[in-house]
Amino acid sequence: MKDENNLYWVWLAERVGIASKSFSRIVEKYDDPYDVYRLESEEIEQLEGISPRLKEKLCDKSLEKAYSILQYCKKNRIDIIGYRNKRYPMSLRSLEDPPVVLYCKGHLPDINSCLCVGMVGTRKMSEYGKQSAYKISYELGAANVCVVSGMALGIDGVCACGTIESGGQTVAVLGCGISVTYPREHEKLMQAIIKHGAVVSEYPPFERPNPGNFPKRNRIISGMCQGVIIVEGARGSGALITASKAIAQGREVFALPGKINDSNSEGPNQLIKDGVNVVLRADDIIEHYDFLYHDTISFRGLSRAKRSAVPCEEALEKYGVASVYHKERYIPSKDSPISVETEDMGKTEAVSQQTSVPAVSDNSESIFLGLDEGTQKIFALIPDGTAFTPDAVAAHGIDVGEVITALTVLEICGLVASLPGGLYIKK
Repeated sequence: MKDENNLYWVWLAERVGIASKSFSRIVEKYDDPYDVYRLESEEIEQLEGISPRLKEKLCDKSLEKAYSILQYCKKNRIDIIGYRNKRYPMSLRSLEDPPVVLYCKGHLPDINSCLCVGMVGTRKMSEYGKQSAYKISYELGAANVCVVSGMALGIDGVCACGTIESGGQTVAVLGCGISVTYPREHEKLMQAIIKHGAVVSEYPPFERPNPGNFPKRNRIISGMCQGVIIVEGARGSGALITASKAIAQGREVFALPGKINDSNSEGPNQLIKDGVNVVLRADDIIEHYDFLYHDTISFRGLSRAKRSAVPCEEALEKYGVASVYHKERYIPSKDSPISVETEDMGKTEAVSQQTSVPAVSDNSESIFLGLDEGTQKIFALIPDGTAFTPDAVAAHGIDVGEVITALTVLEICGLVASLPGGLYIKK
């Protein structure tokens, strides 16, 4: 019955797509995906709040692709965790666009009972950011706090490494299929994460990454957690998108302060200016959540970690995590799906491999795609090149409170800037 149920969850996921708000409307009415599968076209047509395109997809009853995915997952020991599965993180069910299924490799920690904290940051990490991220993640892992990240180059990889080395549990949320190692440099780290926690994705196993995947992935990182720590990131970076997702979801946001003239610190410093929590050490997180998670936090483990932390460089080398930033530029090739040029300290090497895919640049288009529909709508109402007030946008029939919330998110993402006198301007 489990496999049969998963078959219909996968079928529904393929029909609904990624980050669909329509899915919430469907599961409000139907507990079992099979109940959706067996709906007649006339019944589907009567579903409210569902687009004509999705109704058309739901009329497609072919199970061929879903069955193929199911068989592949069984053969490769990939768990399929459907929305109603008891192991599905309850915190994700509160999202307006929750994943239909999670593909999981490894052992997913009990997200529903332990303290989970997201840690994300720039790929272009500084020595300060690297050492700080490692120390905080190492101590959180030792304290039995589950650290969630995106397994990206830079800060994300360091945080996963620190957590593992402390003996803690970590989860990596991918912006691609679970059978695709991305970035390729983190293949060894990915295997360590699977051994000491789990790698999860809402994308089918062989889905390739593309720039639009990652902003959508970020909502799961923040959605799984009670709080998110931002360790370095320029304005408008992927880390700041995760922060905006966390704020919109009602999660706590913490930021590591940095030098005021360092571009890597622009994002965290702006967040702190906007009123988020300052984090200087793991104790700041522990103290913040002590009341709620006192019974699951290991204070003895935290104390031990402070006395005997494994050196950062030694741990990074052990798990194959790059200690410097590698800039990547990807060029399509006729001979292979992807051709990669790696630029490292002036040396350029062409590489061709099946699982490498375009790197995501921190550009405005990707940021915009990661915003929720309401924030996108408000951004579209903002005039170009002219200072405006929140009331001017609210005059279009939107609650001024929603406008102010959206403007906060847009400012964090670097799409608008605040001016003296309560004014804003599109950047």
